[in-house]
Amino acid sequence: MKTAPSKTAAKPPARKLPASTTHVAKVDLDRIRQEAATLANRQGLDRLSMNELALALGIRPPSLYAHVSGIDAVKRLLALHGLALLDERAGRAAIGKAGPMAVRGLLMGYREFARANPGVYAATIPTPPPEDTEWRAAQDRLMTTFTACLEAYALNETDLVHALRGLRSLVHGFVAMETSAAFKNPVSRDESFAWLIDSFLASLGNRARIASGGAT
Repeated sequence: MKTAPSKTAAKPPARKLPASTTHVAKVDLDRIRQEAATLANRQGLDRLSMNELALALGIRPPSLYAHVSGIDAVKRLLALHGLALLDERAGRAAIGKAGPMAVRGLLMGYREFARANPGVYAATIPTPPPEDTEWRAAQDRLMTTFTACLEAYALNETDLVHALRGLRSLVHGFVAMETSAAFKNPVSRDESFAWLIDSFLASLGNRARIASGGAT
């Protein structure tokens, strides 16, 4: 008696997997700026690179160049973003105030932003190229906010320039030393900053009285 040949069960067709099961978020200038800000704040603006930014975005470096021309263009995005945020935060801290209270609020808001966003803040410091009107306008808006806070002192044009330089130097210098861990003494840094502001305001008030012909 012949035995029927055994039949091997047919295997089901192999299931085709999609090329990628990982969702990649859309890459545009807004997302590039967000990721760049995160990296710059975490490790410093000087260490920001196109390769690392591309990795954070989940794309290859050549694809990143389709959106920005290079790392300088990325830093420009951060500068525009930072200047807008700095103007908003510092201005909001001074809103509804005048004279010494306005200046104090401005400087407190400025310091708070710079400490919370060290990399983005660093991008706001360089002077933009003369032909970059958008960047220059962003810097001008911040200076307009500073100028408005000094309005109560009725300074002449030259003294106003001195005062603006003094305010920026005061807060930038303090923040630069603070974020680089240069202050080792346990005395409160907040108290030191408040003391510095009070000293500057006293000098500013004295200059304003002299300019108006009042007694010192």
